[in-house]
Amino acid sequence: MCRALTLLCLLASVLAAEGHPLIQNAMWVVFAPDRVRVAVNVTVREILVAQQIKTESDVELDAASQKHADYVVQHLTLRVTGQGLAGRVMKVTPPVLFGGEPEQTFYQYELEYPLPPGSPPATINFTHTMLREWPYSAGQPWDVTYVVRLKRSDQSEVSTGLLHAQSPQDFSTGWSDATAVKIGVAQTFGAYLHHGVMHILTGWDHLLFVTALVLATVTFWEMFKVIAAFTLAHTITLAVSVLTGFRLPDFIVEPVIAGSIVFVALENILWPRRSHGWLRLGVAFAFGLVHGLGFAGGLRDAMGELGTSAIVLALLAFSLGVEIGHQAVVLPTFGLLRLGAWKFSQPFREGVLRYGSLAISLAGGYYLVHALMGA
Repeated sequence: MCRALTLLCLLASVLAAEGHPLIQNAMWVVFAPDRVRVAVNVTVREILVAQQIKTESDVELDAASQKHADYVVQHLTLRVTGQGLAGRVMKVTPPVLFGGEPEQTFYQYELEYPLPPGSPPATINFTHTMLREWPYSAGQPWDVTYVVRLKRSDQSEVSTGLLHAQSPQDFSTGWSDATAVKIGVAQTFGAYLHHGVMHILTGWDHLLFVTALVLATVTFWEMFKVIAAFTLAHTITLAVSVLTGFRLPDFIVEPVIAGSIVFVALENILWPRRSHGWLRLGVAFAFGLVHGLGFAGGLRDAMGELGTSAIVLALLAFSLGVEIGHQAVVLPTFGLLRLGAWKFSQPFREGVLRYGSLAISLAGGYYLVHALMGA
């Protein structure tokens, strides 16, 4: 009875959240002496959610996209010394091609924010709350993040930054010292590092997979090798995806990621001998390749026009953040398993492996059904 109750509680906590409530978009910012011009990419998925429409017919979507202009202005706030700037939408550009995936089909909204009279400000504060009022699932809102490209109107040099939901960010305009907009390497690295960490800690599907891997490990060296195989694989496909544009459709990637959770968890229960050695390393590596495509996601599109050096820096920081996020789960989990096995003997470890893997497989099955249904 206690085991069943524990299993039920674990499932309830897991199923309260979906795998990926994250949308990664692009934003372009030009600082002029008297105004700020902003171009924001908005996915069809965001418009469907914010305008509460279910179909994607051309007529309904076109009307919703125009209505969504007011929503963008209301949820993107620019401030100078604490004073909000009044923005207006100047132009809405529809996608060149329709019929693609809702997360990868973009409208572009061009906005303008007049500055107060006087000298241009040194910094402008950006905040956005896109989709925060709409739940992705029970207790978990959507999370929209922007890769921001910034330049001064009379300069060609472009800098890049990140803008997270409900996280105010001060961007230098470059006007205070007559130089181009500058965002330090350390600041950029830190932003993408944080992005990678949070991508994992809010991505239940990836966490379930690595937890299933760790549950079956006995020694620290075995745990290190299996996580290293997974890390190497997802790093390869993440880099290839962002640098070359290689992609597989989400209707393939998401079900395979969900299926990987079920496969590894059931292997722990039904074929425990196969959950060790080279076979498990091969499984971790093979599925890691697909998980890397899931990590790339909208990051690939949002970073598409960055310079090579900026992309490499962002990739390194993001990959390191992903690994820190993994280790924040892997090391405590392994430590608790070792402590439990030492204190309560081998039956404890076997029980955790069996019932923990069962809970993970059921949660993975839920994600698999959800992915196959295209929800």
